[in-house]
Amino acid sequence: MSVIKMNLNAQSTVSGNVTVTTATNTVPTVHRYTAGIVLGNIIGSTTVVQATSFTDDAGSTVPANGLVVPPANGYFNLYVNGVLQRSGMSTLSAANLTINTALLVGASVVVEVVILNSTSTSNSTNGLSVTTSIYY
Repeated sequence: MSVIKMNLNAQSTVSGNVTVTTATNTVPTVHRYTAGIVLGNIIGSTTVVQATSFTDDAGSTVPANGLVVPPANGYFNLYVNGVLQRSGMSTLSAANLTINTALLVGASVVVEVVILNSTSTSNSTNGLSVTTSIYY
């Protein structure tokens, strides 16, 4: 004796859509450093300002290797005597700021480091329906 099996064909149809909404929030983190140029900063045709020559927004002296260097999601601006300087004219490291020209003694230098921190949240709404037909 054998078991009789029912053989059915089924066809399913999926219709509708999935809606995805994404919200991105970008919040900048800003670090500012100020220094006055002294004779020891001028080396030939360049100006090198050590981290310890800068003060931060709170007025505290920046420690050695304490300058914040912007990552890929950031940038820095250089102001000399209040005038924004062109990109590529300077290099910023944790240890110092190097300016590709000799500045005058007494010039004021401000470095503004901006880091853009972004977070994204996505939500999806399922509007799908499935209809299955069984044929025998």
